[in-house]
Amino acid sequence: MTDAATGSAGAPDRVRRRLRRRRIAVVVAGAVGVMVLAAAWLGIRGWMAKGELDDLAALQPRLTSAIAAGDAGVLAAVVTDAEQHARRAAELTSDPLWRTTESVPVVGANTAAMRIVAESVRDIAAAALPVLSAAMQAHDGQGALDLSAVSAAADPVKEFAAVFSRVDASLGAVSTDDLIEPVGAATERIREAVAAAAPTVADAASAVQVMPAMMGANGARTILVMVQNTAEARTGGGITGSFILLRADGDRLTVVDQVDSSVFPHREAPIAELPGDLVALYGQAPGRFVMNATMTADFALSARLASAWWQSIGRPAPDAVVAIDPAVLTAMLTISGPITLADGTTVDPSDVVGDVLVRPYLDKTPAEQTAVQRDLFDRLFAQITSSPIDPLRWMRALAKPIAEGRISIFSAHGDEQSAVANGAFSGTRGRLRAAGPDAVGVYFNDATTGKMDTFLHVDLATSVRICRADGAADVTVSVRLASAAPANARTFAESMTGAANPAEPGDITTDVTVMVPREWFVGGVTLDGADVSATAADGSDSSASLARVTLRPGEQRTLAFGFVAKNGAQLRPVLVHTPMMNDVRVAEAATPACG
Repeated sequence: MTDAATGSAGAPDRVRRRLRRRRIAVVVAGAVGVMVLAAAWLGIRGWMAKGELDDLAALQPRLTSAIAAGDAGVLAAVVTDAEQHARRAAELTSDPLWRTTESVPVVGANTAAMRIVAESVRDIAAAALPVLSAAMQAHDGQGALDLSAVSAAADPVKEFAAVFSRVDASLGAVSTDDLIEPVGAATERIREAVAAAAPTVADAASAVQVMPAMMGANGARTILVMVQNTAEARTGGGITGSFILLRADGDRLTVVDQVDSSVFPHREAPIAELPGDLVALYGQAPGRFVMNATMTADFALSARLASAWWQSIGRPAPDAVVAIDPAVLTAMLTISGPITLADGTTVDPSDVVGDVLVRPYLDKTPAEQTAVQRDLFDRLFAQITSSPIDPLRWMRALAKPIAEGRISIFSAHGDEQSAVANGAFSGTRGRLRAAGPDAVGVYFNDATTGKMDTFLHVDLATSVRICRADGAADVTVSVRLASAAPANARTFAESMTGAANPAEPGDITTDVTVMVPREWFVGGVTLDGADVSATAADGSDSSASLARVTLRPGEQRTLAFGFVAKNGAQLRPVLVHTPMMNDVRVAEAATPACG
């Protein structure tokens, strides 16, 4: 075969190969061009979305200021701006090309997080606007208790709570492990804010659903208000020293009766049957003395006991029972403004505890103490019910007391009771159940019959040590109690130090109960490191351990309750405690090393 022949035969192949290479180059160049354009498109949209989210974040000072002022109009304007920025950011991060990138390793986690954050804020803001619109509707200012704003807000608040719950779940499913710092930080901020607010929103929705009917929108109702005095601690907050009967009838709320605990005689037998685990811990005291109605963690039982006591003095059974404490009174005074009592005392939010729950027990007779409290409640309710309801103002004032479990509600009407049977309004045990399967309750009951818990300060902490071969955890719940009572506390009046104080006058003696899930094993208790006797009890869904401690003025001591819990690796204890007069400090759970 000649070179000429070979050359002539190979020429077409070379041409074909060159053409094929050119076509491949064109395809590759086209693909690269498309990728460049796509990247540019994504970059531009991402930059634009980031700008919208930055503008959204810049609204925070205005939002905070509007909430603090309780100005629904300004708040609605801010939320409208937020909804618009979030909506545009969501539109920029929701087209098919953007969604395709969400499956790309590393990059996809960030593009998905940006979209979810934008959609979350958009949905929350959109759902908030009807609620604010309802809050802004005009209401009567002629002395009537106008429930129209509350009734109008019922459905929007219910929808808002549903959206909030859905967004909370959506954000909770986002992993921040692979996110770049700006995206991860923004995602974490919005997730924490939504998670923190979700329970409050759910509780508000429950309350708004039942409030109009409970307040007489559909016919007259009676509400028995138990005022707990946290200067003498009980599991649910404090002794039930004052009882006020309110009549709610459409647009009018009036005080029709008021008595104090001295009206109810002590009983040899409990006024109603008590569950066995309650009796094991406290004996029959919760049913024998009206002041102990909230010694049980079960507010539904507390309400039934209160109703039974109320009926025992010839009054008809109330439609609802509500418990409040001094922190709620303080919040109500921020709504009503300062109140001047008959004796000239001006009671304002800064010192309602001192004016009503401390000083009268130091220098007044029991009859005078009762007169001060009755005068305050009469004037407070009269002043509050003489003005129209401002939903935002009430929500702002009561948000903290509600979150701390200082308002408990029981309704004798089944549909209303089911709406408040869980969450912040359900009392101590309800809040414990709502806190999750690893929730631990820490409850306090004064044993002196005095008001020395004014000076009681408490710190709580848990440690979870997982060193057992079976994977179970050794759980320790530490309760540090400190008395801030002054050195002259031993000279205080008996009504302050307690007529039945088992120790010296001025000492603080407290029964501390720790309630844990039923499947946990209850261990021992130490006081400052030394073993002490304790009482154990098993309920239908919980186990409990109780120990007593006495503090001299200025003294501090620490109880440590031991438990063994299964599935230690998954254990995340959450502490729920008695609402106390002084704030309770709760430390992060510790995880001591083995060895």
